[in-house]
Amino acid sequence: MNTRLLAHIRDGLFLGTLLIISGFTMLTSNRGVVRSMQAGALETTAWLEARYARLAQNFNAISENSVLREENIRLSSQLARSREVLIENERLRHLIGYRNEAAYDLFPARIINKDLTGQWNYLTLDVGEVDSVTTQMAVINERGILGYTTLVSEHYSKVIPYINTEIHIPAKIHPLQASGIVRWDGVRTDRLQLDSIVKTEPVETGQSVVTAGYSSIFPPGLAIGSIDSISVRPGRDELTIFVRPAASISTAEHVFVVRERPDPERIEFEQQSIR
Repeated sequence: MNTRLLAHIRDGLFLGTLLIISGFTMLTSNRGVVRSMQAGALETTAWLEARYARLAQNFNAISENSVLREENIRLSSQLARSREVLIENERLRHLIGYRNEAAYDLFPARIINKDLTGQWNYLTLDVGEVDSVTTQMAVINERGILGYTTLVSEHYSKVIPYINTEIHIPAKIHPLQASGIVRWDGVRTDRLQLDSIVKTEPVETGQSVVTAGYSSIFPPGLAIGSIDSISVRPGRDELTIFVRPAASISTAEHVFVVRERPDPERIEFEQQSIR
């Protein structure tokens, strides 16, 4: 046999014997070291498992929170819709009751757009010529007047609201029967101005202001608002009176068009000059 091959076999047997002896020694004679190594390995493994478990818990918590948030949003939306339905039903009940008691031909409509950006504000209704709606018809709700129609198409109407500097409404103060003109001064949307009331009139805050009936658009007796403040103009015989509107433009949704057509003969007659 080759001498070199015998040397390799001898060295291998020797190395194997040493490995067997060292392993046996570690398991029998040096158990403390082995236990220490086992304990260290277990501690490392436990630490890794704890970190993994914590990460898993955090991931699960995040997932559960996401599900809970989505459920909370869904329930909140359902609750908001339910409340809106209740509020709308209550409004519609008031409107129906008002319509049944009114002496005018009231046609229901809904505001589908509000252009409230300046001094020439407008509203858009979902009714038009097919509903026998024409221009210059009063638009009201159960609280009071909102404006009048100024442009009508087949299915839609554009409305000039009382917060438009072009509108002037003949009005009376109850119970005084003092007559004046209600207009918007273009400043605040929560007040109107009542002109042409002399300072000798015993005007008080809280008194009602209604349409006077001197207009071909607004029938008499429709609520405009209540007197909010009174002051005397320096060097003038007229009072400065501000009126709080009865009907809110910002919250109005469902309205009525007063289908009382102006008398053409009256309009033509009043436009004629006597000079």
